[in-house]
Amino acid sequence: MREKYEAFKLLLHYDVLCHEQMAEIQDLFYGDHHEDLCRIRKRFTLFSEQVAGMIASLETMAPVTYVSLKEYHKKFNFYICFLLASPEIDFSPPFVVPLAKINPANKNIGNKAKNLAILKNELGAPVPHGFAVTANAFHYLLEYNNLRGEIDDLLSELNIDSSHSLNVISGQLQKHIRTAEMVPDIEMAMYAAYDDLEQAVSRPLTIAVRSSAISEDGECSFAGQYESILGVTKEKLIGAYLEVMASKYSPTALCYRIRNGLSDEETAMSVLMLEMVSAKSSGVLYTRAPLQEAGESDKLQLHVIRGFGEALVGGAAIPDQYVMTREEHPRILSRKEQHSVITEKQVEVIGRWGMNIEKYFQTTQDIEWAIDTDDNLYFLQSRPLHISAVMEAPRKATGEEENLVVLLDGCERAAGGVAAGAVYRLDDNHKLEDIPLGAVLVTRNTPPSYVQVINRLAAVIAERGSRASHFATVAREFGVPFLAGTGSAAQSFVHDSQITVDGDQGAVYQGKIESLIRKDTDHLEKDRYYRTLKEVLNFITPLELVDPAGKNFTPEGCRSMHDIIRFCHEKAVQAMFSSARPGSGRGSLKLVADVPLDVFLFDVGGGITAGIQEGGSVPLAGITSVPFQALWRGLGHPDVQWKQKPFDWDAYDKVELAGGIPPARDSFAFSSYAVIGFDYLHFNIRFGYHFTIVDVLCGKNSAENHCMLRFAGGGGDFGHRSLRIDFITRILEQLEFTVEKKGDMLEARLSSMESRVMQHKLDMLGRLLGATKLMDMVLEDEQMVSQCVDDFFSGRYSFSQEG
Repeated sequence: MREKYEAFKLLLHYDVLCHEQMAEIQDLFYGDHHEDLCRIRKRFTLFSEQVAGMIASLETMAPVTYVSLKEYHKKFNFYICFLLASPEIDFSPPFVVPLAKINPANKNIGNKAKNLAILKNELGAPVPHGFAVTANAFHYLLEYNNLRGEIDDLLSELNIDSSHSLNVISGQLQKHIRTAEMVPDIEMAMYAAYDDLEQAVSRPLTIAVRSSAISEDGECSFAGQYESILGVTKEKLIGAYLEVMASKYSPTALCYRIRNGLSDEETAMSVLMLEMVSAKSSGVLYTRAPLQEAGESDKLQLHVIRGFGEALVGGAAIPDQYVMTREEHPRILSRKEQHSVITEKQVEVIGRWGMNIEKYFQTTQDIEWAIDTDDNLYFLQSRPLHISAVMEAPRKATGEEENLVVLLDGCERAAGGVAAGAVYRLDDNHKLEDIPLGAVLVTRNTPPSYVQVINRLAAVIAERGSRASHFATVAREFGVPFLAGTGSAAQSFVHDSQITVDGDQGAVYQGKIESLIRKDTDHLEKDRYYRTLKEVLNFITPLELVDPAGKNFTPEGCRSMHDIIRFCHEKAVQAMFSSARPGSGRGSLKLVADVPLDVFLFDVGGGITAGIQEGGSVPLAGITSVPFQALWRGLGHPDVQWKQKPFDWDAYDKVELAGGIPPARDSFAFSSYAVIGFDYLHFNIRFGYHFTIVDVLCGKNSAENHCMLRFAGGGGDFGHRSLRIDFITRILEQLEFTVEKKGDMLEARLSSMESRVMQHKLDMLGRLLGATKLMDMVLEDEQMVSQCVDDFFSGRYSFSQEG
């Protein structure tokens, strides 16, 4: 029994860890936190090892009894590893391909380079000379410097919601790339391509070194997330290449990639090297309005500034704007000029090319262009345009909307949608990294680096910028309302005041206007990150083995990792107490007490008065375990009402629990059990669909004393179970527990209490556990939770209709 008990303790330890890991993975799915796939793979590897540990412990307790369990664990492990696996890596040549020879089907060159090659080779559009360095070169560089393992290790430690973690790990990753030894074969190929390019243009050459990563300029734009280096000479070619490569691991690029559910390998960096254009003017053409609104969606929009386009796409400039018809020969319909940078003819030529480019790609386009000092037009980029849908007709004011206080109107709508939150003005006292969740960011500019906090933003208001900026592109992708070019009017917003930002109508209202806010309820289905997690969770969390007495409660009945965990736990309990059936007189003893719980006790030393047991049972007075008696005082408090109704064991998933208490049965499968010592208690309490584990040390040494609680499950849906978790959390926190919620599970800990204080806390914990029966069927909202918390501390310990 002692050997079996040691294996049982180890199994219980693994059980706790497995449930923690399951809850944390569930939290990733239901919450807003995103993690790199390297970190998720590491989580799963640890979780799978812990499940294997439970299987090994069960084998020790019941040798050669459940041998097929390992095979089911191996099967689920294979499925999940397949879902989380990185793509195959190719680091074979060619490492450099000229634009004229790029095949659109080449999977080792990013869309930016491939799209320009199509414009140049298929459409005959004016595109600068250039070449691409393939993603194979990226993989080869990592292989040559043995960096893949180091990068994966760093990514597995990354927490993108922590500024410190993000900046530290980003810095280490970028340093690895910047200081990497260049692969001689790649270096020679790049220099040869540069020489060929210089010979083709017949003049001294400088180039622009730009990202063309795999997955960039596709479903995910990666707008402004990577570095571009202009005016690069041959002597600085390798350094510029490594710098663009390193920008793959900048804080903003890491946040963007991870929040889009892409792995590091899926975004391998290929690099585009183009002949520099000495830009007199530049800008962006949208072949449709990026906000799909009535009267404007079927038009071309052209944005123009003087010189290079960085100020425009970086959100630091307000451009000239032209609206044109979507025809073979577009006509100018309206203009908003500040500088008259280009001629009407140039506007129409750019529009004509835009229609041709869209026709080829069969989708709306976001096109970057430049005109040089000799008035030659060049196209520098073409990618799919991400369009935000907005309300197409004016909304009729209802109720609270009739009294709208308009703070700002007529703003440029850079990204649609409606959201509300507290104003957060960036200044010396309010840093970007400190922005709270759900805030409305009010700022002068919107550089692409702001993407690293986009998951915290309700909306954005900027004094400068336009819908043609990189940040606007990303805001539309993430569904964050964004008003741009508001000028000095934005300075009137008071820090921490509540406002509603209407990205559809270009307005800002005082307060929170609930009726205007659109809820996105289907983001889990659209988001690639969530789709991956959902598929992984399908092999982890579903629970088929709900009835330990059912015919499917076998290793062959396991359909998930959770089933294996449940099976191991239940069979371990049965193995632990198999010698303790009533009347056997050996091992465990059944408690005789006034609370209708079937409790079996196993004494590991000093928990039961010697010689008091009779006929396989022991009275409550015979229990000498200090923590057990303290907890039972609470469970047996006169105001904790217990009631019992029939329990349909043949239809466990349709049962109506009365008071949440299963009736007695000649099986340990549905019983509660406690391993007790004089100062120790490990109590597994079963209340129907939910269960509680309490682990307590309550001795003379207060520094060693602890109480750990795990509460999980319930018969209600996820929302109602969560309300009960909120109720328990608020009470435990007032009892000085440290509480952590993970999905529909709660874990709490109380440490370093002297024995007398710990016994009082256990008494209150017992009352709480008695009070929570069926509360997941009773609680309806947070207001009701607050009332029940107040009632509890006023002495009410029963809340369900069943008492």
